[in-house]
Amino acid sequence: MLILKMAVKNLLRYKKRTLITAVAIAIGLIFYIFMDSLLEGWYGKTYQQYMDYEVASGKIVKKSWWTEKERLPLSQSIEDTESITALLDELEIEYTPRTEFLADLVFYKDPFPEDGVYPTRITAVDPVRDGDIFKLADSINNEYSRGEFLKEGDDGIIVGNVLANKLGIEIGYPVRLQFSGKMGYQEVLSTKVIGIIKTENHLINIKGVFLAIDAADYYLEMDGSVTSYSIKVPAGRSGIVRLEELKEKLPDEYELLGYEEIASDFMAMQEMEDSFVTLFLFLIFLIAAVGISNTMMMAIFERRREIGMLRAQGVTDRTIQLMFFLEAGGIGIVGTLAGLILGALLNIFMVNHGLNYGAMMNVTDDFINFGNIVIDSHMKGVWSPKSFLTGGVLAIIVSSLAAYFPTHRMLKKDIPDNLRMD
Repeated sequence: MLILKMAVKNLLRYKKRTLITAVAIAIGLIFYIFMDSLLEGWYGKTYQQYMDYEVASGKIVKKSWWTEKERLPLSQSIEDTESITALLDELEIEYTPRTEFLADLVFYKDPFPEDGVYPTRITAVDPVRDGDIFKLADSINNEYSRGEFLKEGDDGIIVGNVLANKLGIEIGYPVRLQFSGKMGYQEVLSTKVIGIIKTENHLINIKGVFLAIDAADYYLEMDGSVTSYSIKVPAGRSGIVRLEELKEKLPDEYELLGYEEIASDFMAMQEMEDSFVTLFLFLIFLIAAVGISNTMMMAIFERRREIGMLRAQGVTDRTIQLMFFLEAGGIGIVGTLAGLILGALLNIFMVNHGLNYGAMMNVTDDFINFGNIVIDSHMKGVWSPKSFLTGGVLAIIVSSLAAYFPTHRMLKKDIPDNLRMD
């Protein structure tokens, strides 16, 4: 208890020095909480967008199709659809078929502003089943969408609202789709735009073009085959069990893709961002350690006679070292408490209001496009107890350990050297 009282007394003795060091720790901790909150909010929202519009619980494809996924080869589509659907029905797994293929969207002046060709990726969906797995069909009903959703027996298309604005597309405008069918023959579909949608997934808004799967089956000469089956299982243990059974019973030529494979570009960027945050956290604590180490070195040097007197009176080196550990830890606790409180106040603002990146970058859209990665221009944070706990605990531990080297160096000297006045 005496050692603790001495440590507290010494902290109060050098108030200015203690305050400056504690403020440095607090500022670093605030920035860490801010960055982690913002990134976790981005990760969570992007993950949900993938789940709601592209991934669900997984996607069944042919391994050969996935190997050449950039070409979207129709020749590697799933032909034995009856056995796949029978297996999914047996395991009580919801599913919807999809077919993806490359096409040129051709349009002409009048009604379009000008003639043009837009290379695109068409996703053919089941108008009946797709809504059970994804939120695409629901998006046609929001206030920013217009027109109608796809219907069986209709070859009309729907497009994302950003793409529509870019090309000058309106409901009812005629277009032509030029593509290669499954057999390799060039095909042409003259159709019209029946819907323009805005979804929570920015990539769909920017690039999305959708067609009913029965129309795609006819014009592509698919003969009932599809390129994938998207599936949905219940959350929790029962869903995991069904996915494991599905993996075991799927024929070797097929593969069940999950979020990690489908969102690989985003996952790579997330790993890079996580590495940056880890590096940032390391630099924060390195700066804190250097600052506290310098503070403790000055304090120890100024009190070297006091240390010599304590040692001469029989106080052990271990006890003296503990006293300085407590003193450094006290600085860490003060800085950590201030950082956690101010970080929490800042995070309240981030969760409720967020940060408008669009205004900073002079972007008027509700997204910022980095190619394969698109982020919201207005991003909000989330509450992450992990960042508060990790940052707080590490700050105190690093602060305490920072006192070791200057203390150890002073205690290596003889008692007369500590007592001598230079």
